[in-house]
Amino acid sequence: MAKSKSGGTRTFIRGRVGSDVYSIGRDAKGKKQQVVRSLAESVANPQTLAQMRGRMIMSTIAQALAALRPICDHSFDNVVGARANLAEFTSRNYALVKADVAAHPASGNKFGLNAYGEKGAKKGAYIISDGKATIPTALLLTQSTGVITITLPSDNITIGGLKSALGLTDEEYFTLVGIAGAGSAQYERFRINSTMADNTAIDSANVAAVFAVEGNVTAVISIASNVISLSLPTIAGCCAVIVSKKSGGQFIHNKAVLGDGDGFTYAADSALPTYPVGAQNYLNGGDIFGMTERYVDEGGTSGGGGGDEPVTPSDYALTITSNGAGTAVVKNASNQAITSGDDVTAGSVVSVTVTPEANKNASATINGTTVALVNNDGTWSGSFNMPAQASNLVINTSVEPGEDDGFDKD
Repeated sequence: MAKSKSGGTRTFIRGRVGSDVYSIGRDAKGKKQQVVRSLAESVANPQTLAQMRGRMIMSTIAQALAALRPICDHSFDNVVGARANLAEFTSRNYALVKADVAAHPASGNKFGLNAYGEKGAKKGAYIISDGKATIPTALLLTQSTGVITITLPSDNITIGGLKSALGLTDEEYFTLVGIAGAGSAQYERFRINSTMADNTAIDSANVAAVFAVEGNVTAVISIASNVISLSLPTIAGCCAVIVSKKSGGQFIHNKAVLGDGDGFTYAADSALPTYPVGAQNYLNGGDIFGMTERYVDEGGTSGGGGGDEPVTPSDYALTITSNGAGTAVVKNASNQAITSGDDVTAGSVVSVTVTPEANKNASATINGTTVALVNNDGTWSGSFNMPAQASNLVINTSVEPGEDDGFDKD
């Protein structure tokens, strides 16, 4: 309980009453305040078709990311930390799925699409890693079958010959990964067994022990003549191989894309699943999009927008331009990646995280006004409040130390 400004005692409550959910929050001074959040049992969705598509695409990306997290949380070179790598996966692939949906609204897509509430990753041509490493010529993945073949010198079918053919040390490895039909990601990492001597001949009796493996499924390993085969049959058609090599004390990776897509086809009334699919686009028990929380202070007056009803904020397009060879990730207040052209709620916090080009700095402006970025071990980060207008965010990832980047310093 707390005393109100009128001297009485105010009781804060938690729980749901009708379509209102009550919780307890604090204001900017740390004082308790009642928070009321409105729900809707069955309210027509006021969002535009583009916004419904955006939510459908984000749901599709989220399911793929959940499945592929053990791979994509470290697979992008020069992107530091699991969260930044996952954001890189999200921003890159959101743009790809968005373009694919626009180009192929009903068939021939390179990505499957998750319908409302549907769990499990859909197959699609996702970028799952990117960097400076290259795939050895002796290693070949046939994506249609999910089979890797490694061709050894016919006169040197040994552990030493395998190391030479792949150009990998004992600590380096490659990974076969893909999305299975059931919606799960399956992967196996292969590292040459360091306990086997280089002069050990490889044959059908010991080929299963040639690799130290790690993953969530068991690979099929065999040898015929001078060709070793490795496969995860359940990921045929939507798979890739990632080579992880050491460079300067850090692992680097090749660019890997999961297949080319299966040419997905949708019925005319479900080509673009919305929330949920249906002519009325009802939200059915979900939060009313476009409404914010409202606050009741200890004196009983409403804040956070004023009045007793939720406030409908305005959304404005945010154009993002990134200059330079580094990488930049822009997120909204819900920690979701923002791509150029997305609508962002006015006044909401937009975060910017930049990994500049080697030995370079980073800078950013919003509508010509500098966004303060803080350097933390080579990763620059900062935030700003979205203006109440269509806005331009410019990020420079390759600023020479001490160089005037040409932006206004307001």
